[in-house]
Order: sequence, then structure tokens, then C-alpha cells
Amino acid sequence: MAAQPAGLNLSEQQLQLALASAERKLAEARLQIAELESLLDEIPAIFERKFEQRLQPVLERQERLLDDNTELRQQIQLLAPRPGEVRLRFNPSDGQPSTDLSLPQLPSRPAIRRMGRADQPGPRAA
Repeated sequence: MAAQPAGLNLSEQQLQLALASAERKLAEARLQIAELESLLDEIPAIFERKFEQRLQPVLERQERLLDDNTELRQQIQLLAPRPGEVRLRFNPSDGQPSTDLSLPQLPSRPAIRRMGRADQPGPRAA
């Protein structure tokens, strides 16, 4: 048998180097894909935390407003004339005595439901 020419030997080395480089790039790509999939799995929890952080001041403000509303209604009831009680009016040109104090009916306090991890759907399908 005849010996292989030197050019063919060099070509095989180049192919082996190219193959090794491609395998290394494939391993790096697989690692990057695994990292990105891990990050995707964390996204719902990240959004939930951010939502709760932004919602908390709104809920606290709502609670304060509801408490203030309750206090003001109690003050109005204390200051309102009782049936049969006579009070001086500061605007006599109005003409009609007002003995009935009607306050608008507000909805009762809504139940604040917070979602926890148990309320969330299971992990996403792969």
C-alpha cells in the first residue's frame, strides 16, 4: 500500500479541530439554554414579588381611607340632629328645614385576597 499524501493528513487534523470546536460550542450553548430555562422558571415568582411590592402601599392607603371614612361617618352621626331636636340653621333663605340626614350607602369593605404559592398553577410543561 502506498503512504497517504501529507495534504490529506492536514485535512483530517483540520476536520478534527473543527469538530472539537463545534462540540465545545454545542456544550456552551446547552449550558446557556439550561441557564435560560432556569431563569424562565423563576419569572412568575419574580413578577409576583414585584406585584406584591407595588400593591402593598395601595392596600395600606385603602385601609387608611376606609378607617378615615368610618371615623367621619361616626362624627357625622354624632353631630347630626336627633329626631325632635331643634337646631339653628345658618342658611335661613333655603326655606325648608332639614331634619333627615341621609348618607350615601357605600359598599362594605371588600375582602382582600392575596395569592400565595399554593394558589398558583403547577410548573409549566416542557
